[in-house]
Amino acid sequence: MRALVWHGDDRLEVEALPEPVPGAEEVLLEVELAGICGSDLHAYRGHPGPRRPPLVLGHEALGTVAGRPGRFVVFPLVVCGVCGACRRGEENLCEQRGLLGLDRQGVFAERVPVRADALVPVPDGLDPYVAVLVEPLATSLSALRIDHVEADDTLLVVGGGPIGLLAVYAAVVRGARVTCAEPVDERRALAERLGAAVLADAAEAPPGEADVAVDAVGIEPTWRAAVAGVRAGGVVALVGLGQADGAMPTGDLVRRGVAVRGHYAYTRRDFEDALALLAASPPPVDWVTVLELAEGAEGFRVLVEEPAAATKVLLAPS
Repeated sequence: MRALVWHGDDRLEVEALPEPVPGAEEVLLEVELAGICGSDLHAYRGHPGPRRPPLVLGHEALGTVAGRPGRFVVFPLVVCGVCGACRRGEENLCEQRGLLGLDRQGVFAERVPVRADALVPVPDGLDPYVAVLVEPLATSLSALRIDHVEADDTLLVVGGGPIGLLAVYAAVVRGARVTCAEPVDERRALAERLGAAVLADAAEAPPGEADVAVDAVGIEPTWRAAVAGVRAGGVVALVGLGQADGAMPTGDLVRRGVAVRGHYAYTRRDFEDALALLAASPPPVDWVTVLELAEGAEGFRVLVEEPAAATKVLLAPS
């Protein structure tokens, strides 16, 4: 079986691996499309977190299973189901959670074993290039759900990568007024096409105007801009993790009563709601680049070094 194997830093190689053997509660997914996530890029940039090479990265997948009709997307979180977080319906915060491509084999491979209950059927007729966006959309949709973003709310989205763009898409569909700050011209134009007012610099956002801000970048200048951009009593959701530590404008937070919270992933319900939204109101996918598995290393390179050339890269292993 061919797989794209990460060996640390920016070293990625297509290699022949032994055929995976599913466990007792697993099935073998034939991977048709697999998306490169910003968290995969962290490892490539030399910030692996808990990842340890050699490792097959990737957790955004669409594919088929022998003997089962149709296509499936994969809910990639592995959770215990019994801890306090799981019992509260916050399985994304499971005390023992795992993730494909983080602490077990990921989806940048021709086949990957997954739990049978991780399979989510794709509605008939839904474009696979739309359906595979369910995982990043679920992250954005989860943030909007927790912060109660609805029609006529004002949302500031900082960052026009896939998470930020899909936050724009989901919020506009809900009827919110959205501004997106993104320095890359091509990505900014896409945010505008999805229905957002656009800025080249998050620091240019009108101060104190947004009800909610989603920071899909996660570095000190962007979270400071997000804090400045929300109204008194507003909320900032930190979704991006571009920087692990940094200073926060505590005085401003206290004086204006601004809440800042970290946001990780999504629940199973968020995931299913994201797929339903894609089916009901599919976004354009002409901003998605599809590459063969053998071109995977180049896909990573372009996303990091030439962000104007590609916004979302999908690999086609099978």
